[in-house]
Amino acid sequence: MTSAVERLFRWARQVFTTSSDPFLPTEVLEASEDADTLIYRLRRWPKLPSASMNTDVSRTLSVMSTRPVNRRWILNNSSLQEREVDSMLRHLVEQDAVEVTDAAKYQPHASAA
Repeated sequence: MTSAVERLFRWARQVFTTSSDPFLPTEVLEASEDADTLIYRLRRWPKLPSASMNTDVSRTLSVMSTRPVNRRWILNNSSLQEREVDSMLRHLVEQDAVEVTDAAKYQPHASAA
């Protein structure tokens, strides 16, 4: 079983080699708990296509520059659709503009309780 981070990087490489514009409509990330265990924090302001820059994207990036957020937080706190969020995250990962942390590594194990 591969970790969520490994799947994300493999998926990002695949998207990068098949699409020049990651903000084009693409498949949605697997809707699983793994997608919500990844935490994103902006390292630097990315270069985004002007067509994709809107108030929701700017606001989300602003929050990501001050604190880490996960995919679910972005979906709940912006009017971005799942495909838009996934495309934005792919674009950020490809540019190495975000620090990605797998929160599952820090969850207590059930046997430890």
